[in-house]
Parts: sequence; structure tokens; C-alpha cells
Amino acid sequence: KVGTFTPAELTIKAGDVVKFVVRSGPPHNVAFDAALIPAGAADVLNKAMAETMGPLTGPMKVGIGESYEISFAGAPAGTYEYHCTPHVPFGMKAKLTVQ
Repeated sequence: KVGTFTPAELTIKAGDVVKFVVRSGPPHNVAFDAALIPAGAADVLNKAMAETMGPLTGPMKVGIGESYEISFAGAPAGTYEYHCTPHVPFGMKAKLTVQ
């Protein structure tokens, strides 16, 4: 269904790469809110995220099967809340925990 990240909660280790894949209902992207990530994480993510539309905001992916990868190398431990910009009204958000 439109409006979900699956899984909605994910735990990774610092240094892991997370691959987001469009499964249905595009366009989708991955965007982080600077207030909802650990201190110091914004700089790490801004460097790790390619083709951004803005700070902490990945590009729109419009085709089924398209993907976007983010490396969490050097990312501070903690909870990272993220969302899909066009689907915020539908509650498309999730969280990732870096150990």
C-alpha cells in the first residue's frame, strides 16, 4: 500500500549501507529531519547521500525497482527518523536505529 516503509523499524550497525527500493506507489524518496536524528548525524548523512534534493533529502525515485543507498559509515549511534516527502500526509515514515 502507498505510505509505508517495510520494515517500519530497522536496526543496523554503524558502517552498514541501507538500500531503499521502490515497491509500489511511486514517487518516493528518503528524507531525514535534522531534529529527529542524533547530534552530529546531519553532517555524516549529508556527505553520504548522493543526488540530494536538499539537506538530508534524497532524490525522487519514480520507477518500481529503483533504489537508493545510504551508507551509515561514521554515523553516530541512536535513532534516525525518516519519511517520504510526497507521502508525509499519508504517514509514510519509519525509524532506523544505529547501534
